[in-house]
Amino acid sequence: MTNAEREAWALFRYRLISPLLDPALTPGDRHAYAQFLGAHAPTPPTGVPYVPSSRSLRRYQATYRRGGLDALRPQRRADWGTRRSIPDPLWDQAALLKREAPERSATQVCALLAAWAPTVGLDPAAVGRIRRATLYRQWHQAGLTRRHLAVAAPKRYRRWEAPSPGALWQSDVMNGPWMPDPTTEEPTRMRATYCLVLLDDYSRRVVAGRFAWAADAALLEELLAAAVAQWGAPERVYCDNGQIYTSDRLTTVLARFGARVVHTPPYQPAGKGKQERFWGSLQASFLPELHVQPADSLGQLNTWFAAWLEEHYHRRVHGTTGETPVARWGTGGVHRPQTLEQIRAAFRVVVDRHVDKTGQVRWQGARWIVPEGLLQTTVQLHYDPHHPDVLTVWQQDTCWGPAVRSDRAVPDPSPAAPAVLPPPGSGLSYLTLLTAQQQARRPGVAYAAAEDRP
Repeated sequence: MTNAEREAWALFRYRLISPLLDPALTPGDRHAYAQFLGAHAPTPPTGVPYVPSSRSLRRYQATYRRGGLDALRPQRRADWGTRRSIPDPLWDQAALLKREAPERSATQVCALLAAWAPTVGLDPAAVGRIRRATLYRQWHQAGLTRRHLAVAAPKRYRRWEAPSPGALWQSDVMNGPWMPDPTTEEPTRMRATYCLVLLDDYSRRVVAGRFAWAADAALLEELLAAAVAQWGAPERVYCDNGQIYTSDRLTTVLARFGARVVHTPPYQPAGKGKQERFWGSLQASFLPELHVQPADSLGQLNTWFAAWLEEHYHRRVHGTTGETPVARWGTGGVHRPQTLEQIRAAFRVVVDRHVDKTGQVRWQGARWIVPEGLLQTTVQLHYDPHHPDVLTVWQQDTCWGPAVRSDRAVPDPSPAAPAVLPPPGSGLSYLTLLTAQQQARRPGVAYAAAEDRP
């Protein structure tokens, strides 16, 4: 019997005797109450109505006066908690077999016990007296079920934060409100939005954040580039195992900044507590205002979001740190400024293209003129996806300079321009060399010129 069942029985017995505990009760009242119970049988926790005897009622009253409500609970057996039908050696081996393979059934374990018992001098008949239901019940009480054995012991967590601003940024995505996105075919079309932010772990400041129609890798790179340009590069970026965070592209970009990406272990969301706390603040303070005054467009939504960050969230005292995110961010920390060239180099993308005989390549639906000397060769185009109009041409780890769109190229010089003279020759002639060798080999032979012959 479980503790809850024992408490239910104690309460049932108290309700039976509570009318009889009044000191002013007369024998007639007691007789009337007994007749009432006979006509209206009470229902115990078992669900089967029955009429208690007068002797039981007197015993319950004496027990209650002696020990209170706890004394009315059914008493446990003297051997409660012991395994009477399973000897200790057999139980220890049964527990070991279950831990070894949690999928083993009671039938399998009993068969293994019957084979093991004679090897250690135990009577195999004792195994035959073990009921399968008893073994399952004992396993359940000992926490040896398949579910409990498959789950690791709960991990003990501790509070942690980065040592300084800029040492660790967190990133996550949250579903945003539905916003109007009308088209000619659907003037009333609505679309879901997503909010992606980069949060500094130490100060809790949002270094970059935006609502967008899709939380994809392009949005993450755009926010990361803006955050690095404004605040410098972090040392680490902590995020979950979403597709945009596990790409080689993100790892490469952060490695070029001298930072590394750290992922949350699967099925352990406890490490994202700071990010979830920010989402709670956003849902409690920012999103309810949109019900009062809905945003007309995605741009207006982001304008209000930026204002809410700077004027509300960043200037309110955080409950954990005891400081505002702005004040905590200004305490120093790791801020590694990056130049525009360094940022473009970190986000560069390299594609291979073949130069045709006119010295041009095709890229993004346009023709680009490459520097001279690269006709009909394969080159690498380096570009920043945030500035796709700037292309740099490389070949075999050598930079040849920028490429120019053919529709923006400067016209060729006019024919009146001075021609470029060819470089001077070497002054050597192979035929002259052969003639000298022939004359040296036949010194007595004279050769007449063609005009001297008859």
